[in-house]
Order: sequence, then C-alpha cells, then structure tokens
Amino acid sequence: MASKLLNMVALSSLAVLAVTFGPASTNALSTGHSHMARHIDHAPIAKRRRDTSKRCKVRSSTLSSEAHSSTAQAQTTAKALVESSSTQAAPATTKAPTKTSTPSAPASTQGSGAAGSGKFGQKGSKICNAWGDGNDLASLKAFKTEHVVGLYDWGVDKPDGADDLGYEFWPMLWGGSQDKIDAFEKAMSKDKFGTIVLGFNEPNEQGQSNMDPETAASLWKQHIEPQVAKGYKTCSPAMSSRPNGKQWMSDFMKACDGCTIDYQCVHWYDIGFDTLKTYLEDYHNQLGLPILLTEFADQNFNNGAQATQDEIFQFMGQALKFFDETDWILAACPFGVMHDLQGVNTLNLLQKSSGGPTDLGFMVINNSY
Repeated sequence: MASKLLNMVALSSLAVLAVTFGPASTNALSTGHSHMARHIDHAPIAKRRRDTSKRCKVRSSTLSSEAHSSTAQAQTTAKALVESSSTQAAPATTKAPTKTSTPSAPASTQGSGAAGSGKFGQKGSKICNAWGDGNDLASLKAFKTEHVVGLYDWGVDKPDGADDLGYEFWPMLWGGSQDKIDAFEKAMSKDKFGTIVLGFNEPNEQGQSNMDPETAASLWKQHIEPQVAKGYKTCSPAMSSRPNGKQWMSDFMKACDGCTIDYQCVHWYDIGFDTLKTYLEDYHNQLGLPILLTEFADQNFNNGAQATQDEIFQFMGQALKFFDETDWILAACPFGVMHDLQGVNTLNLLQKSSGGPTDLGFMVINNSY
C-alpha cells in the first residue's frame, strides 16, 4: 500500500512539471498560452482609463555578491538576504558571466522611488504593482505601502502622482510597432522619468508583442540600450510561461551582442506555489540574473480546475515568503491592480470595485504572510 502511494505521488509531481516545462500541447496553452483571453494589449487599457565571447554584457546587479554563490555560502554569510530555511537555486551558470566588482545599489538618479532608500530588492521591499488604473490617484495611494516598490503599466503612461507617492516607475517598450516606438522615445526624452526599462511584452506569444529573437535584439540595440547611458537599469523581454520561452530567451541573448541586461523579466500563470518556485529557479539557473516577476497569478489556463479562495491565499503567503527569502528575486508584481482581470479567476483580484484593496490585495501590499 505504501509503495502504491509513493508511486501516485511521484506521478503527480511529474504531471505538474510537465504542464510548465513540457512541450506545447494541443490545448489552449499551445494557441498562445491561453491567457490570450486576458492578455490583450495592456497599455491601451491603462491609457483608456487615463485619458478617458560577445554575449550580452550583464551589469552588476542590485543584489549582494552572495546572489550567485551556493546555498551553503549564502546561509553562512551574515549579510545574505536569504534565511537559512529557504531553498535556493543552483549557482549562476556561465552563460551570462557577471562582473567581479561588488554590485552597487540601483540607480537612484531617476524618479523618487524606493531605490534611493537602499531597500529595493531586499526583504520586505519586493512588491510591485502591475497597474491598470491610469490616473486614479486615490487607488494609487491606496496601493502604496513601504513594501510596494515599483509600478508599471505595460507602456510609458506614468500615472500622475507616482513620483510623489514614492513609486519607482518602470517604463516599457511593449513591442516593435511604430506607434509603440514613437511613444517610448518621446517619453524617454523626459528627465527623471523612471528607473528600470522593461523589455518587450511576451514576444514569444502570437497574441502579444510577437517577434523573433533577432528582431527583438535589433530593436533593443536601437531603443533600449541607449537608455543605459542615462542611468537606467534594464530588464529583459518578459517571457510568458509557455514552454517556448526559455529557448526564445536563449536565442535573444545570443543575438543581442553587446546589450546590457541587468535583470530578467518573466511571467507565470499556473496552479500551486511549488510549480512557481520550480519555474523561477529554472529561469534563474538559465542566466543567473536577478528576476523581476512582472506578472503572476494562481491561475489555470489549461482547462483544468481553478484554485479556491483558500488555496489562493495559501499560495500567495508561500510566494511572498519565498520572494523575501530569495536574494535573486528582485521584485514580484501580482496580476494585477485593476477592476477587471480579463479572463483570470476573479478570486485573484487585488482591487475592489470601489478602488481599494481586496483582502488578497491587502495581504500583498502589506507583505502579510
């Protein structure tokens, strides 16, 4: 009986991993990661509400030098950000060698966000808002706590009052269309506009920015790389959790010869904390870069059962704790601060129709795990 139980557990574990890392299946995931139903172009949504070797060179990260050491070293270093009970990923691979100098703090010459406080990326300061409420100042204030560091809106329409409230704004070049490029270039000509430039939104998805790695690398060199000289940090194109994302990112890094990539952006939608943890560790091992998780939710896009409310709260508590205890997680943005999650299980909502946080939103912005 015991052996049968162990076999069942093993098979269940393999099934979970297969959903995230296995080949694209014929279900909705294979037609655009199936969160296409929700994942239409986010930037216009926010705007409507507002207006009515020569590998990529990797700059020093914001994290301590222990970020790419082994788990044992991290646990014995007093300055390590990871608690001894946390589970760490393997050391950084040689695919993206880092400089040997001591990493510096994030650039604080842009905007008035938490980077200037020296807390960004450290325990208790890793929440960011994936923002869909435009210039709703009351909501903007309601979702800003000492734990919430960054804010982005899938574009360059920085909400009024973001700087005064202490948000770091992270402008994004969403895709390669001329209107996106023109809006990005115009916004980036402003002084003190933001702190981290985010790369393209899910270019591995046909329903999103949808471009091949070589095209993305060319656009990066033309429009994102020049921002480095202005003091901006950079975050890679954000992969969806579709299995083709890892290969796309690998090809992009090869094509982006001479590019400066400070952080790696990724998205994740699936069920259960263990699946998220495995996914993030796998991506971190690929390049050894600090990770910005710019979208995530305990959401099933594979036609299976959705998580219950209790399961979502349990998931979020485990995730928040993991982010705090993992030095290579720079920040994480639950999807999303908006009234309509566009196809995502509404139990994941962070915002009430009245504008303030739901119980789940309150848990997130107060880092209450």
